[in-house]
Amino acid sequence: MVLSTIAFLISVGLWLQSMLFILWMIVLVIPAWLYLLRVFEERELEIRFGASYLAYKARTPMLWPRRPAPPPASTKAEQEPPK
Repeated sequence: MVLSTIAFLISVGLWLQSMLFILWMIVLVIPAWLYLLRVFEERELEIRFGASYLAYKARTPMLWPRRPAPPPASTKAEQEPPK
């Protein structure tokens, strides 16, 4: 969600054809917004949800999504039905 909001803000600047708006977003607004999210929102979520949020936060990136891990390779014994 964070990445899509950043893309939206930059696209608004492109739509307005304003390099000053884009520069202002990149230099001031986006870093301030990311800082506030990390400091205040994440702290509140850690207090609210505890260990379950910390586990979620460890496996989920804040800004750039990761590709899901491929499923583990199964062995031939696992593929054969039991006799």
